[in-house]
Amino acid sequence: MTNSKFNIFINKKTISINDRAFNYGDGLFETILVKNNKIIYLKEHVKRLHKGCDIICINKPTLSLIKRNAEIAIGNRKNCILKIILSRGSCDFGYQYPKDLIPNLYFIRTIISSDKGNMTESVDVAYANYKPLGNNNLSKIKHLNRLDQCLIANELQNIKNGYNDLVITQNKNIIETLSSNLFFAKEIKKQYVFDTPLISDFGIKGVMREKIIQSLEKKGYKINIKNIEASDVKKYTSCFKVNSVKGIIFIDRIGKNKFSKPEILYNILKSFIY
Repeated sequence: MTNSKFNIFINKKTISINDRAFNYGDGLFETILVKNNKIIYLKEHVKRLHKGCDIICINKPTLSLIKRNAEIAIGNRKNCILKIILSRGSCDFGYQYPKDLIPNLYFIRTIISSDKGNMTESVDVAYANYKPLGNNNLSKIKHLNRLDQCLIANELQNIKNGYNDLVITQNKNIIETLSSNLFFAKEIKKQYVFDTPLISDFGIKGVMREKIIQSLEKKGYKINIKNIEASDVKKYTSCFKVNSVKGIIFIDRIGKNKFSKPEILYNILKSFIY
């Protein structure tokens, strides 16, 4: 399907070999949860997509265009995952492209994984050996160049000790896990204080991360966005990872550091625990 500004593909099974997303990773994506027929945080995902469009200079699809086609892609599925891919378009091979190139906009519906991030699941996390290089221009957005994450995922797959995830570090600072943002918590004068790593030269400013920050601030909790070194982890009593598909998952251990999962934290964060 084509309109004047975008080629639109819904639940398409193939892709052109001339698509720049395939050849160069030239594009953006968003992965969105659909729960009880509702597209969760669609506006926030589109806002981040638009920020990415500004950075890599691709025309912005409107919220109404995305919503309309997302609903078609979802169909009668009450619960699923919707992936939106925005490619610069299809053209002859080469880094340069025509100025009038029409972007390709894909809407892909997939099933939800059976993984459950509840309070009883044991989640042990190790540190990744792979250290990504920074790129301040391309950090924070969800561009299609995910080679760093692929290498880290391969490392996780080859770990024999049964770890569930890997923490990515850069210049001694913790950034995030393979596909989630991180939060750390500790009690100071019987009040919880939350810290989350600063996203600067690498990492994603997750939609769920921003929602949790807003929620904690609204409830009166102190939250710090700061550099957190691996050596600082022992200062915290609790830790959880978050993304917009799985919500909050509490972490039992990072390396040798063990964490607790107190009921009070569940009550504070329960709206984000799926």
